Amino acid sequence: MTTIYWTLKSIPELSQLSSKERRSTWMQAYPRTFRHWQTWIGLAACCACAYLGCRLGFILGHPVPGAAIGGAIGGFIFSQASIYVARMHYKNILLKSSR
Repeated sequence: MTTIYWTLKSIPELSQLSSKERRSTWMQAYPRTFRHWQTWIGLAACCACAYLGCRLGFILGHPVPGAAIGGAIGGFIFSQASIYVARMHYKNILLKSSR
């Protein structure tokens, strides 16, 4: 079963860190996520969801709210993909910062 991470504090590797340390660690890991295909698939899913939401909204006469709802769903998918990939980097980042 896949765990959904709603906040940085809910990520096991970051849960024991202070808020400032969590943000710092995330900011170090996040750019690295774009080196992995999973992040790019998540970003493509975000775009696809926004597009589909816009098209469905257009059919219903409200393309902007449709795109916003689709984008929100896609953004959630992208965030979970990014967190999944970032978790691969946390061990190295945390080991370097503890030295």
